[in-house]
Amino acid sequence: MKNFEALLKKLLLPLAAKLEANPQMAAIRRGMMTLIPVTLVGSIPILFWQLPSIPNMPTWFVDAVNAIAKVTNPIYFASFGLMALYVTAFIGYYYAKERKVWDIGAIVASIISFVTVATLTNETGGQDLSYFGGTGIFTALVVSLLTVEIIHIVVNKLHFTIDLGAGVPTPIKRSFENLWPILFSTLIVAVLKFGIESITGTPIVKLIEVVFSPLTASVNTLPGIMLILFFVQLLWWFGIHGYAVMAPIWIGVAFQNADANAAILQAGGAFKDMFVFTPDFMWNLAGLTGSGLCGAIMILALLSKSKRFKAIGKLNLIPSFFGIGEPVLFGIPVVLNPVMFIPWLLSSEVAAVIGWYAIKLGLMNPFVMVSPYTPIPIGGVVATMDFRFILVGAAILLAGVLIYLPFFRVLEARAVEQEKAAAEGKLSSLDELDLDL
Repeated sequence: MKNFEALLKKLLLPLAAKLEANPQMAAIRRGMMTLIPVTLVGSIPILFWQLPSIPNMPTWFVDAVNAIAKVTNPIYFASFGLMALYVTAFIGYYYAKERKVWDIGAIVASIISFVTVATLTNETGGQDLSYFGGTGIFTALVVSLLTVEIIHIVVNKLHFTIDLGAGVPTPIKRSFENLWPILFSTLIVAVLKFGIESITGTPIVKLIEVVFSPLTASVNTLPGIMLILFFVQLLWWFGIHGYAVMAPIWIGVAFQNADANAAILQAGGAFKDMFVFTPDFMWNLAGLTGSGLCGAIMILALLSKSKRFKAIGKLNLIPSFFGIGEPVLFGIPVVLNPVMFIPWLLSSEVAAVIGWYAIKLGLMNPFVMVSPYTPIPIGGVVATMDFRFILVGAAILLAGVLIYLPFFRVLEARAVEQEKAAAEGKLSSLDELDLDL
C-alpha cells in the first residue's frame, strides 16, 4: 500500500497542484459557482410550472399557480435565458483578478465580445439570441478567457494605456487607462469571428459547440461521471480539494443540462427526455452529505464505541445536512488513511450508479432546476418535485454505511484500544496516539 501511495503521489500530486493553481481553471470554477444565485432565482418560475402536475390538486389551486406562473415567466428568460451572458461576466471578472487587470473593464469587454460572437441572424433577418442561454456556456468560457487574456497582454505586457496623471477621479482615470485594452480586445475577437466564419462558413458558436461535444458526450454517460468522481475522491484522499480541481471539467455541462431540462419542462416534455447529469446530481446524489458520502461515516461514528469517533460524529451532524464532510474527513481521519482508501473511492461511485439508474428507471424524477442551498433532503425534493428522492437518498446512505462498515470497524478497534490505554495511563501523552494505520 505504501508503494502504491508513493506512486500516486509522484504521478498525481504535481498535476493536481498545477490544475488547482491554474488561473484559467480557477476563474472557470469561481465563475460557474457564482452562477448559482442566478439559477436559484430562475428556478422560481420552474417551481410554478411543476406544481400543477401534483396529483389531485383542486382546480382553484391549479388556476392560481398558472396565474402566478404568467407573472414569474419573464424571470426564466432573465436568468436561464441569459445564463451564458452571466457566465461571461463572472468568468471575466475572476480571470481579471487572476491577471491583475481592471475587473469592471474586463466584464465590459467580455460581454461585448460574447454578444459579438454569440448573436446570430435568423431567417427573417432578426437577431437570434438562442446561444445566450445554456447552449452558449462553452462559448462564454472561451470568449471571456480570450478577451481578458488580450487585455492582460495589452496592459501588463505592452503597457499600452492612457495615463491622465494625478488628480483625476478614479472612475474616469480607470476608464481611460483601459480604453485601448478594451477596444483592442473586442476588435480582435470580432476580427477572429469574421475570419473563422468566412473560412468555415459556420458560426463560431457552433464550431465551439463541436469542439466541446466530446466532453459533453462523455460527462453525460455513467462511465464519464464515475471517472470524474474517481479523481475527485482520489484527490480528496491526498488532502487536495478534489471538487475544486475537477469542477471546471464538468460544471459547465451540468448547468447546460439544467437549462435544457427546464426548457423541456416548460415545453411540456417528458421526464424521460431530460438529462440525468446536472449540478444537483453531483450535489444531492453522488455527493450526498459531502464527497465520499461522509454522512455514512458520520452515522457509523455516532454509533461507535470510540468516544473520539462519537464526538467527531456529533460535530459533523449539522454540517452533513449542508453537504459538508470536512470534520469527518480530517477528524477520523480519512485523508491519507490506507484503511479508508478503498471505501472512500467506492462510495461516490456506488452513489452515482444508484442515482443514475433511479432516474433512468423512473424511480424518481430528474432534476429540473438547481436546488436552493437548503438542508438535505429539502433541496433535492424541491429540485425534483418528487418525494421519492428521500427514498433514493436513504438507499444511497445505507449503501455507504455498508461499504464503510468493515473498514470503519478496523479503525474503531484501534481507537477503542488506544482510548483504553490512555485511560489506564499507559500512554504518556496524546502524541502517542497512532492515528495512521
